[in-house]
Amino acid sequence: MRSSTYGRHWTDATQELLSLLPSWDLVRRFRSAYARRILRKCGTELDLSRNVLFEFPKQISLGSRVFINTGTIITARAPIDIGDDVLIGPYVIINSGNHGYADISRPIRLQDHVSGPIVIGDDVWIGANAVILRGVNVGRGSIIAAGSVVTKNVPEGVVVAGVPARVIRRRETLDA
Repeated sequence: MRSSTYGRHWTDATQELLSLLPSWDLVRRFRSAYARRILRKCGTELDLSRNVLFEFPKQISLGSRVFINTGTIITARAPIDIGDDVLIGPYVIINSGNHGYADISRPIRLQDHVSGPIVIGDDVWIGANAVILRGVNVGRGSIIAAGSVVTKNVPEGVVVAGVPARVIRRRETLDA
């Protein structure tokens, strides 16, 4: 147990140090190379901005040509799979776990976590400050509007917005 905790601390510390460095081209390449080492799977052309953190990285899979903007935190208590050509805006939270709270006789902090996998399809754009919670599938070609909280599955090719997020239109009506 000690060795895995020790290893995790080094992984966290290295990741945090790299996330604090300026976004020069060379630093961005180091961030991407390090992410490829710690993530379960990582495609080509990953672009990570400053202050991006992966918690439980061995449960995170990223496709190719993924861009993750400043301040994003991806917490994977259950697997998180992100497809190809995904754009993630600044300060997004993607969290596949939550605190259990069903037993009123026990403090919430002492209850087990409840988790569920998250799947984000190809060609998805997630706007700034959006939150995606456990058990959600985001369909291919969808857009999550800035500030949205996604608690339910998102169909393919739609725009969702709000708290909680709901479908506001199909994408094909936007480009007409």
